[in-house]
Amino acid sequence: YRATCEILQLVPSVEKFRLTLRVIKLWARRNGLYGNMLGFLGGASWAILVAKVCQLAGIEGNLGSCVNLVHRFFYTFANWNWPEPVYIKKVDAQPYPAWNPAMNHYDREHAMPIITSSVPQMNSAVNVTKTNCQLITAKCAEAFTVCQSVLEGVSLWSDLFQSASFFEEYESFILISG
Repeated sequence: YRATCEILQLVPSVEKFRLTLRVIKLWARRNGLYGNMLGFLGGASWAILVAKVCQLAGIEGNLGSCVNLVHRFFYTFANWNWPEPVYIKKVDAQPYPAWNPAMNHYDREHAMPIITSSVPQMNSAVNVTKTNCQLITAKCAEAFTVCQSVLEGVSLWSDLFQSASFFEEYESFILISG
């Protein structure tokens, strides 16, 4: 709750942030990219990424429709230089258990550091593997292309939310039955 309240204080427009976050979460779920326990990003991580884009867009970027923020989100994270961390607030004085790759060698191995804003700052995406980071980045690039097509009038927004065809997309997988 504390972290959520802080995120809302760090974005230029709470309304645009919330709407953009809903769009991104729907997209992530439809593409099988939602779930911290599964090695992907959970709700807190998606919220931090959307907040980062809202901050990068600034007040002017938050005045228009959420279309620009969604477009910018996919562009930003299709091109992010992972494992460069995403911060929405930097705090210099941190207690020991905080995320700190300079002091903790385990933190250096994180593939996709998305750092919480509240103290102690932690990596909200600690379970993301390098392979899943590459998959999320590739899916953001695909989504950016779809957004470009929508803005050019070639595609529809519904194309962005098409469910991924898991068994066609992956030739290898493990089936667990109970």
